[in-house]
Amino acid sequence: MQEMLIEMRGELAKQKAEIRLAKAQVEEELEKLKRKNKELELKLEAVEDNNADLNNTLKQLQNINEESKVAFSVSFSVSSDIHIGPHDTDITLGFNHVFSNIGNAYSVCSGIFAAPVRGVYQFQYHIFAGGSHGAGAKLMKNGEQVAAAYNHKAPHDINTSQGLSLLLEKGDEVSLLLEAGWWVAAYQGHLTTFSGQLLFLM
Repeated sequence: MQEMLIEMRGELAKQKAEIRLAKAQVEEELEKLKRKNKELELKLEAVEDNNADLNNTLKQLQNINEESKVAFSVSFSVSSDIHIGPHDTDITLGFNHVFSNIGNAYSVCSGIFAAPVRGVYQFQYHIFAGGSHGAGAKLMKNGEQVAAAYNHKAPHDINTSQGLSLLLEKGDEVSLLLEAGWWVAAYQGHLTTFSGQLLFLM
């Protein structure tokens, strides 16, 4: 019995040693897993931050894409063919027939186009009128003349047109001015038109 007890104690001590070794190995593996888990958490945070940055960039690009959609084309809406002018003073032509107004930068109420973003814009206008008076219009930027289109009085109908590109800052205003003594036709066939569009952002 004494020998058996000694043998059992030896076996128990051996098992305890093996258990301690196994525990140490498990704890070591657990620490490795914890470190690996921490690394993965850091990588996940980096991926999430990168994803947030990408989403912000995407939203910015989407906003820029929406801002770059600017174009308008207008004429006069009348129930019968008439002329506007000649007047004793200069007036801003107010076009009330809208073919398109993408971006809503042209105001039918004021006749003014207000640049929504900084960029290069292209404008074109065509003037038609009877020949009893000179016909034309001046392209105005922030109240200052940039260009003009004009045709002298003639014994027949007259036409004139103009087109150019302008670098505009956000908020710059562009309109057509009918000078005193000039007139333009406001016919149902939309022979007098004013158009503009954003070519590219700056």
